Amino acid sequence: MKLTFEQAMERLEEISDILSDNKVSIDQSLELYAEGTKLIKFCSEKLKDVTLKIEEIDSEMNGGV
Repeated sequence: MKLTFEQAMERLEEISDILSDNKVSIDQSLELYAEGTKLIKFCSEKLKDVTLKIEEIDSEMNGGV
């Protein structure tokens, strides 16, 4: 299954909630942190791609100006 932006954001929220509760071990915290950083990278890249696509569409709509 390919991860969507929305799924990644939802998982980031879950990770944040879990870490905020302070009810996981240091090892689990580290694993969640590592997963979170990967998800943040994924989301950042997706937003960058979408931004570039929007700029491309806007440029086409404005006659390439």
